[in-house]
Amino acid sequence: MIMRMMQSMRSPRSGPLGSPHGTGGARAWWLSLGTGAALALAACESQPAPVIEAAPVAAAEVAPPAAAVTHALIPWLDPDAGSAVYTRVDARVDLEAVARLFAIPPRAAHMFRDLQAFDDGLAALMDGVAPAPATWLRAEALAYLPPIARGPYLVRGLSRPRAEVEGFLLAGGLERAVMEGLVTYSPLPGDSGEPTAPEALPVRRAPAAAFPWRIVFLEDDVIGCYSLGEIGGGLGPLTAARDLPASELETRLTQEFAEDPEMVLDLVASGPTLSLDISDDVGAVRLGMRRWERSGLDGELILHPLGDPEVATKQLEARKPAGETDVVRELYDRIAFTPEPPVVRGRLQLAEADLRLLARGGG
Repeated sequence: MIMRMMQSMRSPRSGPLGSPHGTGGARAWWLSLGTGAALALAACESQPAPVIEAAPVAAAEVAPPAAAVTHALIPWLDPDAGSAVYTRVDARVDLEAVARLFAIPPRAAHMFRDLQAFDDGLAALMDGVAPAPATWLRAEALAYLPPIARGPYLVRGLSRPRAEVEGFLLAGGLERAVMEGLVTYSPLPGDSGEPTAPEALPVRRAPAAAFPWRIVFLEDDVIGCYSLGEIGGGLGPLTAARDLPASELETRLTQEFAEDPEMVLDLVASGPTLSLDISDDVGAVRLGMRRWERSGLDGELILHPLGDPEVATKQLEARKPAGETDVVRELYDRIAFTPEPPVVRGRLQLAEADLRLLARGGG
């Protein structure tokens, strides 16, 4: 079901994120299969929502260049995970703000939050002792929610030699260990964070309260990251990704990004899960973003409410976000939501100036 949602939104020849298909007997086929097939069919059948035009902009600043890339992170997706996000959006864009803008349920938005929290925590750890992580972490990132886990698992790529990065982690106060044949770096639980003796390594100890993550080297240029609060060693989802055949979700993500160099973000999340924007729970959600006008992003949402899509659409259109500036509220007003039972489709094009409003730290 989720896979067909993804496939329906990947059509660079027919528009930013999808193309219409005929309905015919497919509607009866959906009725015979129930709501799961309904979500897939609606994604395939629907006409594109209205496009909000914006003025062309100059050279790209926040969207990555359209270059051929490999996607070495996607194979580390847990085959059992039904919710994942792969992103190549510039790190300056606040993905949590994007999630709020597109009404992403909090459970799925948790993946965005942890991606940014990990980067912030690692930057604080490296401050004054090693180069900033932005200089040795690649732009792309993978996050996913294993079925049994306390939080998202993250996968990042490295642009510097492994030996250098391991030196940075030691200098930042993380302790090296070997778990199930994999090298890990973790803060010591309960450590005060005080410097150790000058002759000892690491030169300081990272407190777990400040950096509650374990880093594991999956390959020389790929690291996995997950919460210290995971049960046992926490390596299960990563070793499953290594040892088991690829899931349909992994296969589809790999194919999608390989075939469409303009695609910069794809989030797929299965529910049911609580929504903060509509009164009903959400059965599934998908957010796809593609490069638009060189420096902008074109985002399309497919949301499957477990209630009436017409009601959900009205509630989404009536949102009055608290804590946002007046100019950001204008972005909320510009999203075009369209009920296409049993789903709601949303569409918004963000020019470079719009993305600056959604920059981390307020630009």
